[in-house]
Amino acid sequence: MTEHQAQTEMRSVLFTDLVGSTELRVRVGEDQAENLRRTHDRLLADAVISHGGQVVKGLGDGILATFQSAADAVSAAEAIQQAVDLHAHQQPEQAFAVRVGISAGDVTVESSDVFGVPVVEASRLCAAAAGGEILAAELVRTLSRGRGNHIFEPMGNLELKGLPEPVPACRVPWEPLELADAAAHLADVAFPTLLSSTSATGYVGRDELLAKLDVARATATSGGCRIVLLAGEPGVGKTRTAAELARRAHGDGAVVLYGRCDEDLGLSYQPLMEALDWYTEHSSEPVLGRLPGELVRLLPQLPTRVPGLAPPVASDPRSEEHLLFESTASWLLELAREHNVVLVIDDLHWATKPTLLLLLHVLRAGIAAETSTHLLVVGTYRDTDIDRSHPLSGVLADLRRWPAVDRLSIEGLNAEEVQRFIKAAAGHDLDENILALAATVYDETEGNPFFVGEVLRHLVEIGAVYRQEDRWVLQDPGTFAVPEGVRDVIGRRLSRLSPVSNDLLSMASVIG
Repeated sequence: MTEHQAQTEMRSVLFTDLVGSTELRVRVGEDQAENLRRTHDRLLADAVISHGGQVVKGLGDGILATFQSAADAVSAAEAIQQAVDLHAHQQPEQAFAVRVGISAGDVTVESSDVFGVPVVEASRLCAAAAGGEILAAELVRTLSRGRGNHIFEPMGNLELKGLPEPVPACRVPWEPLELADAAAHLADVAFPTLLSSTSATGYVGRDELLAKLDVARATATSGGCRIVLLAGEPGVGKTRTAAELARRAHGDGAVVLYGRCDEDLGLSYQPLMEALDWYTEHSSEPVLGRLPGELVRLLPQLPTRVPGLAPPVASDPRSEEHLLFESTASWLLELAREHNVVLVIDDLHWATKPTLLLLLHVLRAGIAAETSTHLLVVGTYRDTDIDRSHPLSGVLADLRRWPAVDRLSIEGLNAEEVQRFIKAAAGHDLDENILALAATVYDETEGNPFFVGEVLRHLVEIGAVYRQEDRWVLQDPGTFAVPEGVRDVIGRRLSRLSPVSNDLLSMASVIG
């Protein structure tokens, strides 16, 4: 979907509002009010992201968020109230209250915003709630049935401003965190937003692959450093698989960190800088290892988050680089001594040489620490983009000799898994025509999940597939056209080949 195209989707919508925000600002003053606003935004965003939601936008005194699952929206609402309550107990002089409204139904998604009756209902339910209260539309209770063990107290029909008919509503009671749970909450770091954004679509198949990843995670959890490298072509699901593994680990209480390498940025140490940035932004008492001041080399804004850091030592470039490497390793290993840690580094085929050297230093230190740490590092890369001259090639050769390293290739989905993919997208069992479509899509895409998704999106956009009475209906799509997203991926790969190779491929395509 391009920036200006509209699309109708079934979503659960969550609205929040900071109670008495104007009075609070007057009472504490502008500077303190800004600090409270940042705390408020962080607590709410962490709760939403940790439960699979997406913050659509901030509203100044609240947020608008959406979820694929109604039960997840209710869980996030309870987590919001628990986090706000815990903050009030820890810092009573900075206490504030939040009210929450939840609705569900078809919304229009356009230009990174959402519109529709469920959005209005959630907003009005939020306005009708008291501080510390969660109100939900009756439909949310129906959609959540059997998931999450939530309690719903019927409130009857509520007359809500701006809505022509009363809305059947429920109150969702919640319990404050117990002391033990509160301690665990303090250790928790929200699931990284960038990694969460890869999890919007359903995940199918990969049972054997996930079993191997679970073994690696269990090994790291029991004590030690484990490295998993996921290789495959563009769009085959490397990042999505890493996100699935990380989501499971986070659900079991692990700290999940994420960083990526960008093709055009070419920034040294980028993924580890991003991981440290996220961690220090979302941890109330960050663990920084034995050389915290040296981490400023990795993240210059660190002193604004952790006051009192000693400045990094000024020395010759080689010594300063060594201190950077040591401080990064110390940070991660000290954190992994206190918590299970999963570090995902995406797109290693775009990593700079300094980035790879820093990563190798961290991994060597982690393996040397033996059972005193609980660290799982997951790296993804395109094996189609690696040749002998690539910096990653030498690193892979070194890692091949390490027993703590698993290199796993990811292939496309098989025909049955493509059917499951399309069934999840359709939301119902597939009839004969859609099964035939699934077979055609598999033949055309060879099971590449990104290509499958792009083809389905293209068929919906041209009207070849449309929804009628909550079921997909297929019209004759004619000859399959290659969607723009697929053309972009293929074009990027062709651009790396020589002109002679491109000429040869052009002739081969004509020959068939």
